[in-house]
Amino acid sequence: MPIDPTLKSVLESLEDIGKQLSALNDTPNTAPVEPVQKGVADDPTDIITRRSMSLSDQMELRSKLKTKSTAELSAMFGIQAQRHDAGIPFDMWANAGGGSVQAAIGADINLSKALDSSGASALIRQDLEPILYELYVREFPAWERFAKEPANGLVHAYNQITNFGDAQFMTELGTVTDDQTTYLRKTTPVSVIATRRGTSLRSQYAVRAGGMSWNPEQLELQGGLRAIAHRMQKTIFQGQATNSGGIAADELGLYDVNSFDGLRSILAQATVKNCDLFATTADDMRTSIDRATEEIVNAGGTANAIYCRPTEKISFDLQQDKNVRYMNQFTNVTPGVLTNAVNTVLGPLPLIVIPGDSIGHYNPAANFTGTTDVADMYVLDESTVSMPYLGSEGVTVLDIPIGISGQLTHLYIMFGMWGLVVKALPFSNKVRVSQN
Repeated sequence: MPIDPTLKSVLESLEDIGKQLSALNDTPNTAPVEPVQKGVADDPTDIITRRSMSLSDQMELRSKLKTKSTAELSAMFGIQAQRHDAGIPFDMWANAGGGSVQAAIGADINLSKALDSSGASALIRQDLEPILYELYVREFPAWERFAKEPANGLVHAYNQITNFGDAQFMTELGTVTDDQTTYLRKTTPVSVIATRRGTSLRSQYAVRAGGMSWNPEQLELQGGLRAIAHRMQKTIFQGQATNSGGIAADELGLYDVNSFDGLRSILAQATVKNCDLFATTADDMRTSIDRATEEIVNAGGTANAIYCRPTEKISFDLQQDKNVRYMNQFTNVTPGVLTNAVNTVLGPLPLIVIPGDSIGHYNPAANFTGTTDVADMYVLDESTVSMPYLGSEGVTVLDIPIGISGQLTHLYIMFGMWGLVVKALPFSNKVRVSQN
């Protein structure tokens, strides 16, 4: 019976990267030790230490996985998740991070409960991270485009530039004129986001006994990945943790004390442009985007991407279809994600659609007369947007053995610790597009 081509490709890919994944449990070359024999009393000096995945390891694996389809990645993830000989003990992983990771997780009750048992060892499944990262990017392309940087504390401190100052011509022996960049001292919380997923031992046995080929654990883990991507996208584009009076229906954004400030409130500045699609003479969306980009250029910035909802993307396409012969050029936003571009004063910028309710809509109050409902389009200089992180820049999986909670379930905790930083406020902008 011939092997399914997709399965064959998956098996070949796993074989290709298998040595690197298996090496996560190898003893470090700098301190080789003899294996501990079963049945022999443990000697602390004989404990085999395991190494964590370095950044170069992660980048190498990610580059190989970028060429795979989503179906292949999902199958690879399902096969790799069934391995129980991979992973590093949580305490070793946390200690390697200087203790800040452990402290951050200790503040989250769900993650803390998973580590309360002294009778089992929770494992950090770094062997799953490269595959999870690529699947996460397919769900959330902005994730790969935004730079990641190690956080400098539980609350990440940074300088937000509001004006870069000036310089003066001078005579040969003149005195140099003092000037400086104007900036605000800002902070963003590095928030913990997590979901616990798993299946009962009974369900696992039932699937196997019935001869079914699907993996219930894989479905739960992929559901958890999608849930984290959705929550992160929604917080990045419309959430906030500063004003307790904020709701999803206003420009402040939905308040969550455990999250961080998103782009809706951060970019609510005087340079924002309004686009009224329901006026007697409807505003042209391309013109509104170009005017918002003009403000960025006048401030000395260079935007390189536009983010919007599917609704605004459709409206934009409909407006342009009647003006030009439709010969669309597509831009590769990230491997596997294509989009068309908008011609602006800075040249063609990719118009990236954010699925679902992540951007949302709201009442602009006095900022946009004549309408009570708008949705934002974000024109960003992505070089000034970053995401500080603790632990790992991608989603981390904590493998909880069966019985650790007193129940016959195999649990996985998927978590990450991230914040959002906009370092140069004048270099990004947004357009409020009317919905009524």
